[in-house]
Amino acid sequence: MKKHILSTLMIALIAILVVGCTDKGPTEPQQEPEDQFAEYTGKIAIITEDVVLKDPYVITVDSDNNPVYQSLENEEYTLNKNDMVIVIEEVDNECRVAQASGDIPVIRGTIDKSKLSYDESLFKDNANQAIVNGAMSYDGIDGNEKGIQYGTGYILERKEDWVKMSIPMQESELWVKSDSLSYDFDTSIIDIKN
Repeated sequence: MKKHILSTLMIALIAILVVGCTDKGPTEPQQEPEDQFAEYTGKIAIITEDVVLKDPYVITVDSDNNPVYQSLENEEYTLNKNDMVIVIEEVDNECRVAQASGDIPVIRGTIDKSKLSYDESLFKDNANQAIVNGAMSYDGIDGNEKGIQYGTGYILERKEDWVKMSIPMQESELWVKSDSLSYDFDTSIIDIKN
């Protein structure tokens, strides 16, 4: 009788393990039913002092290419002075912003309106990011030509009329003439409605 009970228990245990360990396929982040998205045309601004994003989040896409909101509530993200941002919307004294360039998905969140400026005259001499659109690059100031460059990059150094940049997908840092840079980042952005 003990063998029969032990055998029955073993079969039941194995059945529970098999059912519990069966692959149910990949799971994806769930989109909240109340999450609604809209396309915004933002405005370019420059951060005027280091600031920590309030309520940071990202918008990713699911396997059907639908936007999905993901909160980064346990993370802290800092925007540095002179970082370029897209202001998605302003509400009272706060602005919802997204990084103008950087890793994908782009980090978004809220900052005080007083921590940014729309003054385009600040961009050329201060911005940490810029767009290179068909500009000749060099290995140094007045150095050897390295080729025509396209893309968004990070400004590492400024010297007279030159800017040293790090451009993704490039082997090394390159120099370009500062007047060949643009700050006209794409401001069309899909984001959550408030």
